[in-house]
Amino acid sequence: MMQSSAQLIPYIENKDRPVMQAGELQYAEPVYKGMMATVVLERFCHDENLMALPVVNKKMEPVGLVTRRKIVAVFGHRYAHELNRRKQVDILMEESAIMLDITTGIKKISLAMTDRNDCIAYDPAIITHLGKYVGLLSVISILKSMTDLRIAQALDSNPLTHLPGNNSINHEIDRRLQAGIPFVLAYLDLDWFKVFNDAYGYERGDRVILLVATLLRDCVTGVDFVGHVGGDDFVVLLEPAEWRSLIELMLARFQRESLLLYDAKDRERGYLLGENRQGEKMNFNLMSLSTAVVLCEKDTFKSHIELAEVAGEVKHQAKLVSGNSIVVNQRCYETEVSEGPRKA
Repeated sequence: MMQSSAQLIPYIENKDRPVMQAGELQYAEPVYKGMMATVVLERFCHDENLMALPVVNKKMEPVGLVTRRKIVAVFGHRYAHELNRRKQVDILMEESAIMLDITTGIKKISLAMTDRNDCIAYDPAIITHLGKYVGLLSVISILKSMTDLRIAQALDSNPLTHLPGNNSINHEIDRRLQAGIPFVLAYLDLDWFKVFNDAYGYERGDRVILLVATLLRDCVTGVDFVGHVGGDDFVVLLEPAEWRSLIELMLARFQRESLLLYDAKDRERGYLLGENRQGEKMNFNLMSLSTAVVLCEKDTFKSHIELAEVAGEVKHQAKLVSGNSIVVNQRCYETEVSEGPRKA
């Protein structure tokens, strides 16, 4: 526990609603910069469960952390009280404390808190909202949140690709929208996949789906998100600065590597022979990927429902373009265009 008398942080109800749940944080009355070190010592002496206190300035902006470990190190010898009785809290402060905004995602918090030296591995993180102190987050709380998240994702994940499914996708979109984090949603849909599946069977069809999942995993960075909507549909949430280069790289790799899944004769011919829904013989294009892209600036969308409607409209436009394509908000950008029938 941080403090036996700690209270839960109230949920902040406004358009910048924090992503962390109230129960994950614990409030400890802060220590003000300039306070005497002996006064801080008394707080720890009066509460044996108190493990850490944040240090803030007059504006409630955190500047450091005081831990019981540091208290013992400074005041744990015979003449320490007399030597330090005129000194301020600075002598007790851990200036390397982790400070994170309340809208920070659980995974990013977990990485920050676990990538530390062993001696400070169990120190809580100081959580802020609009730069001001609002609470402390313990290692136990973040581990529990990560465990709950992984269980939820495991239950929701696609059995073939093991990527997060619809519930996880919707949750992650809403988390970013609520936090006001700009991102780019890319909705990818395989073209001519049913023709391929009918020609070669479901086992080779599964290899196509796994190829797309692997390429998406390979192309994204640590803060990006990849989800499997189902069937041959995928969703990727990307950083605004790099989304286009990552998608183009992924499409180029798919164009090369998907060819290896065809028989040599079909690969050399450049199309598949099959039947349409009326039973008529036709030549069908080789597989490609249609990519619908929606730029999500702060306050542009209220929820994943609204965003999904827009993405669906953009995907419809992307399906009208032959070959691998990227369509951004009704404006078409193509990485490969070829003559051929409308996509299926």
